[in-house]
Amino acid sequence: MEHEVNRWISWRPWGRGRLTGGPVDEVLARVHQAVPGVAVARLAVIHEADDDNVYLLGDVLDPDQVQLDTGPGGQWPFLVEADGLRLETTDVAEATRSIIERLRSGVGGGPEPAVVDRD
Repeated sequence: MEHEVNRWISWRPWGRGRLTGGPVDEVLARVHQAVPGVAVARLAVIHEADDDNVYLLGDVLDPDQVQLDTGPGGQWPFLVEADGLRLETTDVAEATRSIIERLRSGVGGGPEPAVVDRD
């Protein structure tokens, strides 16, 4: 089932069990661990050649709190974007921290993370 944020772009849920095989899997796993109930959606594309390496993270009230872009196959660099935030990094821990911090400051943020970084 796809989630539609607006009428021009379709998104599909991207739960804990979904993997790209790239380092974005570790970023998303850490975010899921630190922010119980986080909703993650991945851009749904029509053609295989189109770039679908774009993720939205948020909650049911605000599913578009953070946008995470990656290289092909979930590879870095990561581009983390939100209101007032634009971070490009190749570091899993830095990308994870910035996403968690933004989710904490947004609508519906959950409790403080038990584990933010395992490095």
